[in-house]
Amino acid sequence: MSVRKSRRAAAFAAAGLAAVMGVCALCGCSNAAAEGKAVYTSYVAVETERYSSTAEVVKNVADSVVEIKTESVTTQWGMQYVVSGAGSGVIVAHDDGYDNYYIITNNHVVEGARDITVTLRSGDSYKASLVATDERGDIAVIKIAEEKTLNIARWGDSDALLIGEDLIAIGNPLGNLGGTVTKGILSATERSISVGNYTMTLLQTDTAINPGNSGGGLFDMYGNLVGIVNAKTTDEEVEGICFAIPANTARSIYDDLVTDGVVKGRVTFGVDVATYRESIVYVTKVNDAASGTFEQYDRVVSIGDKQITSLLSYNNALATLKPDDEVQVTVYRGKVVNYGFTSTLEFSAQPTTFTVKAKQLSKR
Repeated sequence: MSVRKSRRAAAFAAAGLAAVMGVCALCGCSNAAAEGKAVYTSYVAVETERYSSTAEVVKNVADSVVEIKTESVTTQWGMQYVVSGAGSGVIVAHDDGYDNYYIITNNHVVEGARDITVTLRSGDSYKASLVATDERGDIAVIKIAEEKTLNIARWGDSDALLIGEDLIAIGNPLGNLGGTVTKGILSATERSISVGNYTMTLLQTDTAINPGNSGGGLFDMYGNLVGIVNAKTTDEEVEGICFAIPANTARSIYDDLVTDGVVKGRVTFGVDVATYRESIVYVTKVNDAASGTFEQYDRVVSIGDKQITSLLSYNNALATLKPDDEVQVTVYRGKVVNYGFTSTLEFSAQPTTFTVKAKQLSKR
């Protein structure tokens, strides 16, 4: 790739790419900058040639994959501690002036971080700023300021992948082995997998994935970014079962996060919830829930016809709703009861049922 800005677009065109202007092309906005929305350019493969070897793919795409290191503060027993973390990311866009570069990674890589440092394959390091995150999709977008031309990955079409197709993962395993390359095949598509408190539809691959690979790129033999690595099976007796967010899913989330700061269609009831004694989901805080609906310490037992016994089942129920959908919710009103030096939650014996309207999740 040329290091001169004026020649960069020509270099991409020669590689068979279509430049996609974020916001204007995707959303039909002609005055995006005036509306305060980000204007960015990403690249989508149009007609590309298949590379003859893994080495050729790596030579052309490895510079778009970055190392990410984070620092966050946690409090335990009244003391604050700095906790370090590590992961990977992929450069997927630049702004209109080629002064800022957007990097996609996993939400769980940067969640709660107070400091984010990005290191390129060249060894150059930058302080990164958080653009937006989507917990449900496990996608986050960060950006760095750089006037030099950086390599940008081109989005591939994950829907066009064939089972058995060769795939290449590039990332930062163990947090200190940046630029590591592993190769495998596409084992399956549309795997419904529970990752933390959410159910995700993922690509399955036997490409070797380790802690620190999260947020890294999964590429096909055309050099296209077809997935964002995010999970692996940790059972001791299981090998070669790893997962990635399909590029089409990741790109859609990315576009929404950069332009609007939140994913369109994500809903909330206006409350925060947590678990109590494993199987009880209760309301920890009422934010902007409608009057006459949720109260603090409510135990949520059903949303529509879905029983709620975990955060996973709660989030799965929310995922079936769209903004402005109305649904019947059943709760048991709760309260905190103190017994000496201990506290516990107690719930009423009679259920309370009400109808609530789902709201579009707002940017935090």
